[in-house]
Amino acid sequence: MESMSCCSALRLATPTSFGKRAATRLGRLRRLADSRSSDRSVRGMATGKETFPLVVLGGGNAAGYCAKQFVESGGSAGDLCIIGREPFCSYERPALSKAYLFPDKPARLPGFHTSVGGGGERQEPAWYKDKGIAFKLGSAVTEASLKDKTLTLADGSSVGFEKLIIATGARPVYLHEFGTPNASAQGICYLRNVADGDHLNAQIKLCKTKYDNKAVVVGGGYIGMECAAALSLNGVDTTMVFPESHLMERLFTPSLAKFYEDYYQSKGIKMQKGDLITGFATEKVKKGLLSMFDKGVPAPGTEIDDAPETPDDRVVRAQLKSGGELECSLAVVGVGARPNVELFDGQLDMAEGCKGIQVDSQLRASAEGVYAVGDVAAFPLAMDGGAVSRQEHVMNCRLSAYHAVKGALDADFSEAYDYLPYFYSRVFDLSWVFYGFNRGKAVEFGKKEPGCTFGCFWVSDKGKVVGIFAESASAEAVEKIKKLAREQPRAPRTEVLQEQGLEAFP
Repeated sequence: MESMSCCSALRLATPTSFGKRAATRLGRLRRLADSRSSDRSVRGMATGKETFPLVVLGGGNAAGYCAKQFVESGGSAGDLCIIGREPFCSYERPALSKAYLFPDKPARLPGFHTSVGGGGERQEPAWYKDKGIAFKLGSAVTEASLKDKTLTLADGSSVGFEKLIIATGARPVYLHEFGTPNASAQGICYLRNVADGDHLNAQIKLCKTKYDNKAVVVGGGYIGMECAAALSLNGVDTTMVFPESHLMERLFTPSLAKFYEDYYQSKGIKMQKGDLITGFATEKVKKGLLSMFDKGVPAPGTEIDDAPETPDDRVVRAQLKSGGELECSLAVVGVGARPNVELFDGQLDMAEGCKGIQVDSQLRASAEGVYAVGDVAAFPLAMDGGAVSRQEHVMNCRLSAYHAVKGALDADFSEAYDYLPYFYSRVFDLSWVFYGFNRGKAVEFGKKEPGCTFGCFWVSDKGKVVGIFAESASAEAVEKIKKLAREQPRAPRTEVLQEQGLEAFP
């Protein structure tokens, strides 16, 4: 796995004290559930409805860590149900844009089921069965009634709950949402789940063996950079197209970006900066090369019902706003994500700015007994003075899952969720980490060469270090970076930071 071991940014209760409280709370929940039915399976056959003390809606990364925490807290068999749309139990999603796309020895399930990325055991389907956790695979929820505490599934059955943790994650922003011409043509790919990864791998093979071996990556952010690297490793002639003036504009300074741009270009990856793809030219798919998905089936990875049908046309050129065209038989799109919150419109308070479900410092939503975690949770970020934030990162998925389960199981649990913003990436021979906030004065350090440790401090107007980025840092240095970002010490003089880097802090 590419993701780092889970080093908690939370202030947690002691395992012993929490275990006692959780056991008491679980007992209460079980008695309440039992009072409604002494035999859940019999009732389920009679009414088409099962009821659980705790339900997690969403089967992604966060759900796996909810299950892990539930078991570690003494949860009993039969008390937890997870409902997921995919046909797989929870897995570590970061692998999809990394090792899953490798041409040699690629990662495949069951190798990256949760919670291996967080330093835990591999939770394969048998693990859930052994723990007595109901994991409903391939189950789409079509309606949620928080008033009735009921979720209705596409097959007509329903699941009741006493407590609900919403972990529905996010979906890609699709180009057809902008009205981009021919945006649903074959060869245009997104990456969010295993089906997307399989689809992309199949399209890479077609691009190389049956077409022109040319691809465009739409977007110069996190997903765009990782997918471009993967295409390059697969020997595909790749061009990145993005409207910003440099890569990862939301994080990188111009000089940091230049290092990565130069490195990518040394791998043969070209860049069309400050430009947009406004449409695609297509041609009829070659005989015998129809998509692995039949016409009329929603695009792979789709989590809503407005995706276009898969046509019999394949992309052959990307059309640019600047007026030019780029030949390509494959386009990988990474232009952002949207939280999956539509089921709860009108039932829960939503955060206007970041479009997530508004929760308090204990991840509780506006309806009683309902929590939100991971990509959909808009929570007060204690590190940022309580400003409401939605953090799309695997570490937030893990830690918020732990926190919500503790709150759901123990009415006396009162710890506030305290998250330290964190991002990382590993591509080619490069590996960078970032902790904190990239705001204020940027002060760079180190020699920007492959294999060397270099990075950047961000210093607030109050003279404190509030964020740190580092390339090729040792494990010890990463721990130091995390500690500094959390403590936000006063920064020494600019020239000291530039010359000594992390050594400026004993």
